[in-house]
Amino acid sequence: MASFFHAYDLRGKYPSQISEAEAEKVGKAYGTFTGRKKVMVGRDGRTHAEEITSAFVRGLRSAGVDVLDAGMVPTPIVYYAMDDLGLDHAAVVTASHNPSEYTGFKFAKSGGLAMSRNAGMKEIEEIYRSEDFAEGSGSVEEIIIEEKYVNAVSNLFSVDLDVAVNYGNGVAAKTAPKLLEKIGCELKNVNMDIDGSFPNHLPAPHEESAQKALKQEMDGQDLGIIFDGDGDRAGFIIDGEYVSEDKVLSLFAEEALKRGGGKVVHGIRVSKVVPETIEGNGGEAVESRVGHTFISEMIHSDEEIVFAGELSGHYYFPYLGFPWDDGMLAACLMCQIAEDGGLEKLNDYPSYPVSPELRIDCAHERKQKVVSKISEKYSEYDISTKDGVKINFGNGWALIRPSNTEEKISVRCEAETEKDLEQILERVESDVRSLC
Repeated sequence: MASFFHAYDLRGKYPSQISEAEAEKVGKAYGTFTGRKKVMVGRDGRTHAEEITSAFVRGLRSAGVDVLDAGMVPTPIVYYAMDDLGLDHAAVVTASHNPSEYTGFKFAKSGGLAMSRNAGMKEIEEIYRSEDFAEGSGSVEEIIIEEKYVNAVSNLFSVDLDVAVNYGNGVAAKTAPKLLEKIGCELKNVNMDIDGSFPNHLPAPHEESAQKALKQEMDGQDLGIIFDGDGDRAGFIIDGEYVSEDKVLSLFAEEALKRGGGKVVHGIRVSKVVPETIEGNGGEAVESRVGHTFISEMIHSDEEIVFAGELSGHYYFPYLGFPWDDGMLAACLMCQIAEDGGLEKLNDYPSYPVSPELRIDCAHERKQKVVSKISEKYSEYDISTKDGVKINFGNGWALIRPSNTEEKISVRCEAETEKDLEQILERVESDVRSLC
């Protein structure tokens, strides 16, 4: 596998792994894969994004693809626009929250469905390697899509709040202020200048430096919001503290289930407070593998799914007509919950003891053997092998997952009490280390 082809996107350092030459070749491969259908292309605000996008578009056009160039926009806008226009294919040139030297590509299919490796990425890589490209002379047309997106989302919300926002110098700063102001927010903007060198901190809500930068600027606002580099993820600060993604998931799930039940998809790593909240509000909790493409595929194959989310801060809103991950819509929803007095629910959710995610060295060729051996050893318990192996001990759980990209196995545990957590973690960690 080429070094920049991963499980759910293409990502690598510029220009050592992905230069203009590789980007053009990716465009040729992707254009060939689409069967010369029209493709929408957007990009983030990285210093090299414009050059990489130009090369990518050049490759698409050489394969006979007509291109709709959306320019520099947050990723969710591309998903919205391709769905609105009825397009089958779209691509975003972005490396999300990665450091400034990275670039990459996200591909989407009809309806904003994120493309996974088995649903197209592998085939694109095979075409890339074979260089058996289609030939043609496609056109390019610039398209402005931001205003329609802002109108569509803002129609769902109405608030009167003071809000502080850390854009992390990412591309969300292009659209999110207009959207948040339109729904009724008075904004205090932090790190608003789009700067692909990310001079202040990495554009990622979970980064302590991003949280600290916003906390320092807050002065009595109702809510704090942090966006990632391309606007498809969001994190929140309430009463001076960063809210765990488990609690955000629980709160959003409650909102989605108010309309009469349904299924809520959550990543396999979440705290048990999430499925407890879903089921306590009349919903069905459905577990997913780690990775936004897997959740996206589940949403697009099951109309009963009303909401989905994962610990990385990706939140999906099919019940609102947005069946893709959208950090800006998530921000608007949190504002609406604050307006309606619903943030106090966060204090009602229990906080179970959880371990940090351990990253244990393990050679690629041993990973699956380790998972199999652990599954056998703990077969007396309720186990799931959906993504690695998850062991339910009754008083807690342990998740053992092989990394897709590194020679590592991760171990994460949660339990009813600190003592239970210590015992579970000590037991499982010891077994994994002995097998790696």
